[in-house]
Amino acid sequence: MERKIALLIPVYNDPEGLRRSLESLPLEVPLDVVVVDDGSDPPLSLPEVPPPHRAFLVRLERNGGIVRALNEGLRFILERGYPYVARLDAGDLALPGRFSAQLRFLEERPECALVGGQVRFVDMEGRETHQEAFPTEDGAIRKAMRGRNVFIHPAVMIRAQALREVGFYREGYPAGEDYELCFRLMRRYQVANLGEEVIVCQVNPNGISLRNRRAQLLSRLRVQLENFDPGLKESWLGVVKTLALLLTPWSVVQGLKERLPGRSGWL
Repeated sequence: MERKIALLIPVYNDPEGLRRSLESLPLEVPLDVVVVDDGSDPPLSLPEVPPPHRAFLVRLERNGGIVRALNEGLRFILERGYPYVARLDAGDLALPGRFSAQLRFLEERPECALVGGQVRFVDMEGRETHQEAFPTEDGAIRKAMRGRNVFIHPAVMIRAQALREVGFYREGYPAGEDYELCFRLMRRYQVANLGEEVIVCQVNPNGISLRNRRAQLLSRLRVQLENFDPGLKESWLGVVKTLALLLTPWSVVQGLKERLPGRSGWL
């Protein structure tokens, strides 16, 4: 059976989250799952995955951070010639139909390098926390990206050839390496989000994005300034919004997300 998709999952000290994610994988498309153990202590053991999937473990001797882990996984994947790289984070769940829909989308649209989708956000007990509607069309995405990343990283699938052209994840953008990569991809290709939900994303208060919120916002600001277009009002609004968020406590932002369902993309 042909293997077109390599699913990249970096993990650090979260064997239970990894197990849940692997158990969630739908079976409609065969996946080669590449788990990168980023120096976990104790080292991770690779759980079994249900057929037709296969799993491979890339073990790093010491914890080097998410960018190094992702790039080591990409090297493993691209050296083996997979045409598509999908992402998932330990603890997040892939929904039925996700991989078949994203694969079909990219195969039918060679001009597109990256496709994400809608996301169901839940807390550690599985309760929905808030709702967001991510734009689906290339033009709307390009405008929205001036304000924030409208691709949830573990929900995307990327064309491998595009990664060969633009390069891997870059250091220097803490908790924002995916945002920076998306802009490089958009310079050469179109991008899209599916209209349907593709993953259940667990909002972990100890996760990288929340734990490093200030660093993430500073990375967002750097990417916005590096890609700033003075002729676009979205560029100006994006910078102003990021500066405002840097001054706003996370508890206030989370409260607004819960009170403004469907509009939390502004936050």
